[in-house]
Amino acid sequence: MPEGITARRQQAEQRRAQLIDTALAVFAEKGVEAATVKDLSETAGVAQGLLYHYFRSKEDLLQAALERHYFLPELRRIVSPNRDRPAGEVLLEVAQSFAALLHEHRPLLQVMIREAPSNPAVADRVERARREGVRLLAEYLDSRVAAGELRPHDTEAAARLLLYAAFMANLTDTPTDRFLPAVVDSILWGIHARPS
Repeated sequence: MPEGITARRQQAEQRRAQLIDTALAVFAEKGVEAATVKDLSETAGVAQGLLYHYFRSKEDLLQAALERHYFLPELRRIVSPNRDRPAGEVLLEVAQSFAALLHEHRPLLQVMIREAPSNPAVADRVERARREGVRLLAEYLDSRVAAGELRPHDTEAAARLLLYAAFMANLTDTPTDRFLPAVVDSILWGIHARPS
């Protein structure tokens, strides 16, 4: 492929990524419905026509932003710990890593929370991340029950408690340095195996 074509293609990909990132910031601030093409193009520093060159509509731009910034692979990594590690160590690590992930992706989170009630595609992504995160963490907890470290309990409920606490801390700007260790201690107190 000639060098000029490669450079143009790379420049076009960079421009597209810039438009997506800008749109995510504008959508997080104003909402998809309230954001205008003028808002998007002015914030990106481009002509409105250029926006339509890359995306047919705001909905296409929203879908591209969700695709580019969706953090399910990172969430899978966080909630799939080594099953031989003790729960006290793992649960705090999971909570802190999940809180950090949510903080890092705050604009996407804001858009997803705002748009999920009225946009089935966004709602589906939210539900997929929730379901997968809870399932994987519950599987880890099941493995610690099998190892005798934790007593039999509703591992899905425990996984939800931990992930939802980190989520709400992020949503309410609750400092996590003391809150998340307290949540983990409370959960472990309820599910730790105790000698008879």
